[in-house]
Amino acid sequence: MSEQDVEMFYKQAMSYLGQGEIDKAIEFFDKALKLDDWYLPAWNDKGVALLEKKDYVQALNCFEKVVLLDPVSSMPLYNKGYVQLILENYSDSIETFDSFLEMYQNKDDFYKYALFLNGQAHYNLKEYKQAHESLEEAILHDKTFKEARELIIKVLNEEKKIK
Repeated sequence: MSEQDVEMFYKQAMSYLGQGEIDKAIEFFDKALKLDDWYLPAWNDKGVALLEKKDYVQALNCFEKVVLLDPVSSMPLYNKGYVQLILENYSDSIETFDSFLEMYQNKDDFYKYALFLNGQAHYNLKEYKQAHESLEEAILHDKTFKEARELIIKVLNEEKKIK
């Protein structure tokens, strides 16, 4: 089997994923990965499919594999941090999002959401000062960022209780 076969299975998996046929997509990601265990897009997108199924532990395994094989790839790092947050591994999530924010050069929605999710993890750990800083920066990137504005109000209320 050739690289073309790997890409064919990958494209078929992406087509199924786009149609919402998650199990079929995973089946074809697995076929691609059976032929080429180093095909990183298949690992990342299989992780995305597993996220859709709420199979967070397996999704995290996929993202960790990509990050291990390609540590400078930013989107798998973002996905890894997101899953760690879902799994309530807040300290790990913060570390992962800090790495993402350090390496990710585009100041787009992913950057903004990484700041927000980082703030969410700090908030869940009752690290209100750090949460405040992350959320404030997210709001600077988008003044209409509703979720960040709502969470920063909660952070401010918690900070008032401490003082």
